[in-house]
Amino acid sequence: MIECATAREWTVHKKQYPGIVTAFLQKERERTPRGLHSNLITGGYSCQMSQDDFYFDLKAAISNDRATPYYTASRRVDSQAFGAYAWNLALCESVYPALNSIEICLRNSINAAAIQEFGTTDWFPMCLHEREIDVVSQLSSDLRASGRANGPSDLVSNLTLGFWLSLFRIRYEQVLWPKLLEAVFPHCPRSQRTRQNVYVRLEKIRRLRNRVFHHEPIWHLPDLPKRHEEILETIDWISPAMLAATRLLDRFDSVYTRGSQPYAAELETIAQDWNV
Repeated sequence: MIECATAREWTVHKKQYPGIVTAFLQKERERTPRGLHSNLITGGYSCQMSQDDFYFDLKAAISNDRATPYYTASRRVDSQAFGAYAWNLALCESVYPALNSIEICLRNSINAAAIQEFGTTDWFPMCLHEREIDVVSQLSSDLRASGRANGPSDLVSNLTLGFWLSLFRIRYEQVLWPKLLEAVFPHCPRSQRTRQNVYVRLEKIRRLRNRVFHHEPIWHLPDLPKRHEEILETIDWISPAMLAATRLLDRFDSVYTRGSQPYAAELETIAQDWNV
């Protein structure tokens, strides 16, 4: 049996016998399903394990697989791992306005330029390759089946960022580009305004967007500030007005500068007082 007289002695035991203590805690939690406010009674003394229970429950809620990268990067310190997790959430929230703005203004700018070029709002069949035509047709069928409007403007607003990005692939050279580049990106410097440059930029944005929208880590990306700045710059290529509106909500710089430590400290305070 593990004997401890105080919570401090319990901490020492955890450091000296981590394997034994882990097994002991697991058995205790199995006896108390919620595992949130059980006392460990040994040697006539009670050691409140609220702090461990808080992190145990938090890890269970997030899942071990999702929590593991944060523990690995934080040397398996609970507060540091979940501090990084909370910081990641804050970072994802902070880049959302920019991701929202670029996706909306990009598709609308492409659509407006194509309408001007082809003289119709139903320009898709006039220039798209079979692969993209199939995507549009399937979306139209899905909208119709669900009883929703499926006109050209409805298709534009429901097509994914991946679809719009596919229009910058090389197969659309001399079909859409370079003739539409200036109309789509009127404020892009001429030296940067090529289909290939735009495609590379948008692909980086798409990958970051998918990480954010699929709740994946972005806090560890060494070039995250640069990626954020590139999103803002790309918005500016299309619409300086949209950029100005986006900046009203953009908190990335302050969130990134803050780092994970304040979140770790606040979580540690919660954990110390946890008693559910």
